[in-house]
Amino acid sequence: MPSAIYWDTSALIKLYAPESDSARFSGLLRSRSEVPAISFLHRVELHFALVAKEQRGEIAPGGAGLLSASFQRHCLEGRYLEIPWGEDVEQKARLALEACRSQTPPIPLRSLDGFHLGAVLAAGVPSIVSTDVRLCDAARHLGLSVLSP
Repeated sequence: MPSAIYWDTSALIKLYAPESDSARFSGLLRSRSEVPAISFLHRVELHFALVAKEQRGEIAPGGAGLLSASFQRHCLEGRYLEIPWGEDVEQKARLALEACRSQTPPIPLRSLDGFHLGAVLAAGVPSIVSTDVRLCDAARHLGLSVLSP
């Protein structure tokens, strides 16, 4: 597997829907030599997040579908290393949960965050890009490097 860095949906969305810090995340993507990695979850999770932005009026009507299609096209073009779902991801997610629960105080881990971390751990990706505080805390505890510009 090529050297990769995992882009959580909280960071990836900034590459598709303009936010106040989108330029910093685009710069981070351009400045890194690692292949941006995603998981099977991104195909649905990013679309849901874009639709929510459209419903809140943060992107133009119809924008969610266009931006989601752009992301899907980028996936097909090979811009991202997509980590597939497998039993290994499930097992790593369970181990991540147990590791986070055993801390004092416990690190709360939501199910989707567990799946993201399971994918990262199963693929052996050493770093993530995220703005999600709980996910970042869990990732650091699991020995991952966390980047957020």
